[in-house]
This record gives sequence, C-alpha cells and structure tokens, in this order.
Amino acid sequence: STGVHRFADGLRPAADRGDAGQFVEDLRASGGTDIERALVEALAEHREGRPQTIIFLTDGLATEGVTDTQAIIDRVSAAATADTRLFAFGIGDEVNTILLDTLAQGHRGTTNYVRPGQNIETEVSDFYAKISTPLLSDVALDFGDVMVEDTYPYPLPDLFAGSQLVLVGRYRDGGGTTVTLSGEVNGESQRFEYGDVTF
Repeated sequence: STGVHRFADGLRPAADRGDAGQFVEDLRASGGTDIERALVEALAEHREGRPQTIIFLTDGLATEGVTDTQAIIDRVSAAATADTRLFAFGIGDEVNTILLDTLAQGHRGTTNYVRPGQNIETEVSDFYAKISTPLLSDVALDFGDVMVEDTYPYPLPDLFAGSQLVLVGRYRDGGGTTVTLSGEVNGESQRFEYGDVTF
C-alpha cells in the first residue's frame, strides 16, 4: 500500500492475537507499494535486550517513497541492529528478488518464493515452522590452520530445524585441520569441533 498501517504502538502480548488477526483481515491495499517505509517502521519497534525477527511478505516492487534498490538496502541496514533477523517472502513473479535476497542475507535470514499456482498457505506454514525452531544463532566457523577466504554467505545465517547451511569459499595451502562450529543456543555459547578434516 502507499501508506503504512500499524496494529498498535510497540510490541503487544500474544493474548492480543485475535485482535491482530482481525486487523490483518481488515487491511485493504491501495495505491503503490512503499517497501522502505514499511521495513524502517518495523525496525523501529526493536527493544533493547531481545532479538528482533522481521518477516517481510511482498507481492510487488517498490513504487512509492524510496524505490531505488540500493537506497532501500542502505536505509534498512542503517535502521537494523546486530540482533535483527530479516526473513523475506516473495509472492508471484513481480517481486524484486535482488532486493529480497540481499536484505535476507545481510540480516541473517532466508528468502522464500511462492509462484503463481502454489499453495501459499502451505508455504507460509512451512516457513513459520522452520524459523520458529532455531538451533544455532550467531553462527561462526573456524578452520584452524587452513586459511579460508571469500566465503559465501557472509555473515552466516542462523541454523533452523530442518534446514542446512551450505558455505562456499576458497582456501590455500590445504592440509589437515580441526573445524570448529560455534554459536548460541538460548543465549548460551556452544562449540562443536570436527577433527581430522582434510582440505
């Protein structure tokens, strides 16, 4: 929509979900699409000391307000904090995949796309089931004595139940080493070591 409509000022308790559901049912899109304003206003809801998860669903391109892809990326990055996770959900064939993929990758999230004819309810349910079961956040890999560079994706996204993490990169002077996977589970640091790995 051209405008942004809030359900409430600030975060609300889960007990308000019935009212929130009705609010969503009553929304009516009109005019163009102001992606940047919607994302920046959602990011402004962040509260210190708690992680922020944003699920961004869109079926179109930015046509109102800031429409330049790089400008949207820059403004979202400036408004986000280190503990922001942004998950993008594109519906249909008219979405800006470069924008959605860049936003999700830059904020440790993932991107899902629903093509015309696919069951959107199933896709959204699967997506929610995945992100509601985080296994490891703030993921980092240490390759020991082997120099590894040009890794992608960077930063590494969080790891969720039923998902996998694929990392590509370059290494020089291969050999045997110990690879250490680290991150956080429920606010506690975890480390997993894998010895005798050969590059």
